[in-house]
Formats: sequence, structure tokens, C-alpha cells
Amino acid sequence: MDRFANRFSDVVVANSLAVASDTAARDNYSINRIKIVANALDFSRFDNIGERRNGTRARLGLDPGDVGIIIVANLIPYKGHDDLIEAIALASKVRPNIKLFMAGQDRGIGSALARKAERLGIGRKVQALGVQSDIPGLLAGMDVGVIASHEEGFCNALMEKLAAGLPVVVTTVGGNPEAVSGLPGCVLVQPRAPTDLARGLLEIVDRLPERKTEQEFRQRTMRQRYSIEAMADAYETLYLTGNG
Repeated sequence: MDRFANRFSDVVVANSLAVASDTAARDNYSINRIKIVANALDFSRFDNIGERRNGTRARLGLDPGDVGIIIVANLIPYKGHDDLIEAIALASKVRPNIKLFMAGQDRGIGSALARKAERLGIGRKVQALGVQSDIPGLLAGMDVGVIASHEEGFCNALMEKLAAGLPVVVTTVGGNPEAVSGLPGCVLVQPRAPTDLARGLLEIVDRLPERKTEQEFRQRTMRQRYSIEAMADAYETLYLTGNG
């Protein structure tokens, strides 16, 4: 349906350059007719989340010296949880204070992931939290965010982690490189590569605690790039002029 509609559209909107390129190649569609309008977040949900850090950590059983690592994604193979558990097993040999939290709906692989964590000796370091209604509050208690996906379009979960000020390790798929462009404390790794993922995690963990200026820069930049107002302005310009 998308391919049919694209052929008869004056302009096609994509939410990242990566998605635009994929659409042009897949549909044999001129990339010059594809305009990029990025996704947006309601950043008011992230106001003053630092005040919730201690409460979240206490609820999750994180001690002051623990490093909380978070992935927010439904438990689906292409989201890379399997790779991440391997990476945590490798990284925890160097940094035994690492703990992984997985927030998202179990789509059928949760038991296999739990068995793998036990087999690798990190069962107590991995918690599956299920679906969480308060993602900003959860992120407030974390130290590092991860996107381990094998494929993506433009990842809202990555936007949320950056909006919370977290340093992140992300795979080089979809719009991920665009989202972290120019931001400190962001490490790009290849997908399906647990060793690289572990190396990226350790690179960030070794730098903790970060300078507050880095965290604030990420938060400020995200609000500038991906606000609802910026998205609305981009669409208004597109409708009025036909150009993004």
C-alpha cells in the first residue's frame, strides 16, 4: 500500500535520512521528493526527573555503587536482547557492579533470555520488568541506556534515553547515528556483535560519573531537535511550500 501511495504522492515524509534512503531504494522513488520530519517527544514528561532517581533505585534494589543499565524494548528477537545479555556477561567480568534492566512486553523470548542469563552466570544481574507506564521515572534511576536493535526506523526509545540525559550505547542501524550525532557520551557499535557492545558499555561505565555539563547538553540538544513545536513547524512549512 505504501509503495502504491508513494508513486502518486507529490511529497513523501520520512522521519530520518536512513528511512528516506531505504524508501527511495525500495520503491524506486526519487530521494529528492522525500522530506525529512523527525519524530517528536513531549519533553514535559522529563522535567525534574533527577528528583526521582533515588526512589527508583531503591525500588529496583540498586545500591549506591551499582551501575544500572536499561533497555526499553519489547522482548522481540530483532531488538537484540540476546546480544545484550552476552555483552553484560562479558562486561561484568570487568565491572561486577553492572546490573541490567529490561523494560517491555514479553513477546515470547523472555524465558529463553532468563535461561541464557543463568547459564552465563548473570541471572541475578538481569531483571525483566515487563511493561512500564512511567518510562521517564524509570530512566531517572539508570546510569546507561542501550539500543541493541538489529534494525530500526527512528527509535523513540533512544530519544527518551537521551531526553533523560543518559549516555547510551547504540547500534548503527536506522536513524540511530543521526539521533546521537554531535552528542557526548554516545557510543555506536555494530549490530549482532556482543563483544563490541560490551566494549561500548565499558567505555561509558569507565567514565562514570559523567560531568553534569554532558548530561545537560544531551537534554538541551534533544529538546531543540525533537520538540513537538519543531515537528509542527516542519509540517507547517511542508504544507505551505511543499519543501521541508
